[in-house]
Amino acid sequence: MMSFLASVTVGCGGAAPGALTPVERQALGDTVLTLFDSVSAIHSGHPDTTLLRRLHPAGDTLLFVEGELVEHFTGDSLYRRVLALHVPVRTMDQQFTERRAHVLSRTMAVLTAREVVHWADTSGAHEWRGVLTLVVERGSLGWVIRAYRG
Repeated sequence: MMSFLASVTVGCGGAAPGALTPVERQALGDTVLTLFDSVSAIHSGHPDTTLLRRLHPAGDTLLFVEGELVEHFTGDSLYRRVLALHVPVRTMDQQFTERRAHVLSRTMAVLTAREVVHWADTSGAHEWRGVLTLVVERGSLGWVIRAYRG
């Protein structure tokens, strides 16, 4: 009985000013999940550098965490790093499944997906599997990635 009253009370209170409705939250979640497709386009045999620049503006800082390694990059330094890392790459295919979005607000979300990357470089064929987490923010020019956790 008490949980029912709490539910009714919450339900009658109306949404907080600026709060997202479930429909808005779902729509934003669906929208930001397409960023995984953008990440796949960046990490291909020939990286999409235009997309890389849009998702990581030159002067913006991003946090990259992999295992115990924690690094900060600017969009420019990440751009240079991606280009250098792709020099020996002959082919690359990155796929994301089990995509999930936790929409925090109209301008912030945390995304997760299972990731599989197959690539061949000058030393042979390779595969990587794991979970990728992204923190994304919407700015004046669209959604950008603020943090990676792989």
